Amino acid sequence: MKKRRAYSIRERLFYSFFVTAALMCVIVLYSFVIINSVTFSITNAYESNLMLREYQNALKMVESGLENYITLRTFEGIENYYTWRGKLDALSLNFNREPSPEPMLLQEYKIGNLMESFLEYADKAVYARRGNNVTEYMYNYYTAQRIYSYLTDSIRELNTLYFERNVSGYNRILNNMHILELVSILLVATGITINFLIVYILINRITGPLVDLSDAANELASGNFDVEIAKIKTNDELGNIYRAFDRMIVSIREYIETIQTKAMIENNLRRQEMEMRELYKDAQLRTLQAQINPHFLFNTLNAGAQLAMMEGADNTCAFIENTADFFRYNIQNLEKDALLSGEINLVDNYMHIMKVRFADRLTYIRDIHCENLDIPMPSMILQPLVENAVKHGIAEMSSGGTVTLRVYRSADFLNIEISDNGKQFDPAVRQRLLSASGKTETEEPVSGTSVGIGMVNVITRLRMFFDDPDIFDIVDNYPEPGKTFVIRIKNV
Repeated sequence: MKKRRAYSIRERLFYSFFVTAALMCVIVLYSFVIINSVTFSITNAYESNLMLREYQNALKMVESGLENYITLRTFEGIENYYTWRGKLDALSLNFNREPSPEPMLLQEYKIGNLMESFLEYADKAVYARRGNNVTEYMYNYYTAQRIYSYLTDSIRELNTLYFERNVSGYNRILNNMHILELVSILLVATGITINFLIVYILINRITGPLVDLSDAANELASGNFDVEIAKIKTNDELGNIYRAFDRMIVSIREYIETIQTKAMIENNLRRQEMEMRELYKDAQLRTLQAQINPHFLFNTLNAGAQLAMMEGADNTCAFIENTADFFRYNIQNLEKDALLSGEINLVDNYMHIMKVRFADRLTYIRDIHCENLDIPMPSMILQPLVENAVKHGIAEMSSGGTVTLRVYRSADFLNIEISDNGKQFDPAVRQRLLSASGKTETEEPVSGTSVGIGMVNVITRLRMFFDDPDIFDIVDNYPEPGKTFVIRIKNV
């Protein structure tokens, strides 16, 4: 037996919307067709009256042109006569030209014969008027006038017959309109009912299991981990959620049992930990006492530099000297303020060390456009930013890494920019850093010989030292890769 395909909630919603829209389109199209049909019927019902009115107007214009020409013999009169006579002949083709027992068709036949007689005597009157034959054109003109009188009466009678026929047709149209109203109301009501049933069934199938799942979640939140949920065999999103929730309950039970077991073990270890804490403090004190004296480290590095110089290893000598200067600056300036020039020199020392480490993978650009660099600022500000650019910006690049230190003055600020062409800054991390103040749990300590001063520490000390919350910013080098740390110190 072929397995029935399972429809997802998204597909159900789509099909429901499609069926509802299709049903409403059918109703609208049906109503549109019926209304067009009724409108066409009304138009046809009165088209005959409009045509007869146009015919009567053309006849009147022919008679008027004939009268003007007979009485005044003007060119305008004869021109109007022949112009409207041609239109009258064309309109006459719409009438019945055969005898018929039907009154309306018989009246059309009668009007056609009268029209031929009228035009015949009218033409004779025109021809006689051109020849100045007074007796003949007067006779033909008055005869045409009598026929014109009969003709207008016949046209009125035909118009009445048309109107009576159209009234009967209009009544049928009204009855059809009432039927259309009832059918439209029935279709709309049926469509609304079907749509309501479809939406109700779909919502019930979606929200029903969700309500049960919500009740189970509330039981779980209250601490009842033995709650049972109904089994759903569907393979849609709700079925997946139910099965995942069931597995989660089983996992929570197992996790609680594991926690209880670990709690017993931790209670036993806590007592041992308290006994060992004192031993740890003693060991820590001995470790601190065994650390190398910083001055001994500097003397050792200087001795190594002199030895390298004597052996002709200039690069090694420069490397050791930069390393010694770097550690000396850290120890001497960690607890006091520094100058911008000293911070720049520290960056130079650090980048010299990094150049030895990364070789051609790293390029350092020093772009200083400021004559006075004796500007007080907190110590260890620029080097942590450069270190961040190296470690988190370009350390993973195989080649082409560039770190740029730029110092320049603008109208209101002394601008210090440290940029790299590596990875851009995560917006969430940027927001956390710029909104942080003071020391956080993720900040690295600033004490002793540590050089890993955290970003939050740098930003906080800058803001406190210069009393400016907007002194620091992090921007992406869009569209180029990398980021830029920006320090804007107000001119004094």
